[in-house]
Amino acid sequence: MTRGPGAQAVIVDALLQDRPAARPAAALLALSAAASAAFGAAVGCYAGRFQILYNAVKMPAFLLGTLGLSFAAMHVFAARERPARETFAAALETVALTATLLGALAPIAALISLSCPRSSPKAYQFLILCLSGSVAAGGVTGICRLHARLRSRRLTATWVAIYQFVGAQMAWLLKPWVSHTGTDDRFLPLRENLQGNFYESVFRTLLNLLS
Repeated sequence: MTRGPGAQAVIVDALLQDRPAARPAAALLALSAAASAAFGAAVGCYAGRFQILYNAVKMPAFLLGTLGLSFAAMHVFAARERPARETFAAALETVALTATLLGALAPIAALISLSCPRSSPKAYQFLILCLSGSVAAGGVTGICRLHARLRSRRLTATWVAIYQFVGAQMAWLLKPWVSHTGTDDRFLPLRENLQGNFYESVFRTLLNLLS
């Protein structure tokens, strides 16, 4: 059966209200991709031009790519307590809810992106904080839903640890998200991003702050 905008709206409403409803995996994946793409494009408005398109592709790749890699590791810990299908359904619902909330924040993110002057380092840092805060807020909401589905503190904590670890490195590989030059940047300078990693970068930043 073909699912039009009305059917998608029903799925979104059921997802937000946590009401029992048919939530096919394909529909949740499509919803995650579309909503996260809207948020990515909104953040890309800071640099404009091709960065809008770049981020619209990067954000779904980030969320869904991290989901795929994290679920593979998560199933190792959850296999004795949950079948793979149930664990994946809970994880996908978590990501879909996170993406939906990010999509709802897209207009605000676009307004902030367009309002921040490109020549101001403080405006750039403020936008980074807004981006990080939005993703964190969506992630926390999704984790609350995940815990309600898994009904296990151990499995929820395991998912948070795995998803955070994989997600941080995935975000590093897909950078830049917000071009500090104020102009549209390269889509995927993977060769440069493979030099070092997120955790090494944080460690060096802390050393610089303490030195």
